[in-house]
Amino acid sequence: MVQLLNNVRRQLQEREGQLSEKDRQLRERDEQLREKTQQLTNTQGKLTERDKQLREKTQQLTNVEGQLQERDGEMREKTQQLKNTQGQLQERDGELREKTQQLSNVRRQLEERDEQLKERTQQLTNAQGQLQEKDEELKEKTEQLKNAEEQQQEKDEEVSSLERRLEEKKQQVDELEESLSATSQALNKFSRQQSPDWVIPRDQIQLTEKCLGRGGWGIVVKGKYCGCTVAVKQIYDDLLKSSSYYRELFEREMNIASRCRHPCLLQFIGATNDEGTPLFVTELMETSLRALSEQRSLSPTEVSVISLDVAQALNYLHLKKPSPIIHRDISSANVLLWREADQWRGKVSDYGTANFKRDIMTACPGSRIYSAPEALTENQTENQTLGYISELFICMYFAPGKLPDPDRRDEQVAMVKNRTLRALIRRCLKRAPGARPSMEDIIGELEQSMLD
Repeated sequence: MVQLLNNVRRQLQEREGQLSEKDRQLRERDEQLREKTQQLTNTQGKLTERDKQLREKTQQLTNVEGQLQERDGEMREKTQQLKNTQGQLQERDGELREKTQQLSNVRRQLEERDEQLKERTQQLTNAQGQLQEKDEELKEKTEQLKNAEEQQQEKDEEVSSLERRLEEKKQQVDELEESLSATSQALNKFSRQQSPDWVIPRDQIQLTEKCLGRGGWGIVVKGKYCGCTVAVKQIYDDLLKSSSYYRELFEREMNIASRCRHPCLLQFIGATNDEGTPLFVTELMETSLRALSEQRSLSPTEVSVISLDVAQALNYLHLKKPSPIIHRDISSANVLLWREADQWRGKVSDYGTANFKRDIMTACPGSRIYSAPEALTENQTENQTLGYISELFICMYFAPGKLPDPDRRDEQVAMVKNRTLRALIRRCLKRAPGARPSMEDIIGELEQSMLD
């Protein structure tokens, strides 16, 4: 047992010795491992350094390669430039040869010019000789001109004599015109003293108490003449008593009306011409455009038909021979209506402000709301009537009872729905009379619009 214990202890000691040896070996191995680890660490550091250096060298190599490529590009560019330069040099050589040839040609031309200069010098010498001859001729012409001026002076004296004789003839013509004017006045006075063919005896006219309308200088009543119903206009007594001017107006209207014959003009029958209140007899119409437009709006057909009637009447007056007549008071009240079947037709009436074109025009003859701009002056033409008729178009297109408003003219024209008629109205309202259409143009457009 003791022996066994000793053996165990001996074995244990051997094991401890072996263990110590192993510990020593282990420590040696650990030391070697640390050394190897340190060496590995150093080696890795060197490897990292080598990698860094390798990258730098690689980058340098890349840069060198890029520079080398740039140098190659520059080399190719320089080579191309060299080729171009050589080509240009060859072109310059060709140009130089051409310039040399041109210089030779110029020298040859210079020699030719020298020969021409010699010829021109000779010609100049000859021309100087001719100039001396012309100077001699000029002296002769100057002498002839002097003689002609003396003859012209004689002719001027003859013209002065003729002018004096012409002035004497003009004086004789003026005296004859004065004599003719006096004779014409005497003839007109004699004509006025004679009874015109439009005079109607007063006792043949029967007046009624039915008033058809009132105007600025007269009243219209219903009457009878030769068994027919007629309209009779009477001038206010106060006007006749205050001035003879109104009787002259009445006589002028009779003279104008008696000369006019047209289906679209109110038919003039006759008038009295005695010392009593003048009576003006016309056919009787059913109503007026003013009265109808105050009752209701007109249809597009009625507007076209009535407008065409008015335009035809005014065109007849404008074309009247020998002197055109300008009606200066066209308004809805002066357009009278009659029925043809179921259609209203129009006739122009009231010649109280009409006048012959050759006569002096008074300003503002009619209603301002229907007037053209020049109606406010004495510079009046047939085309001013277009201002009146365009306002009639507007009047017929508006609601019952409304009249044209000069201050809202553009606005009212824009309300006309018919584009053709609206464009025609705007043309009629041009400020310059020459820019407006003629009455014949208006008739043509109205007729065409009725066919469309």
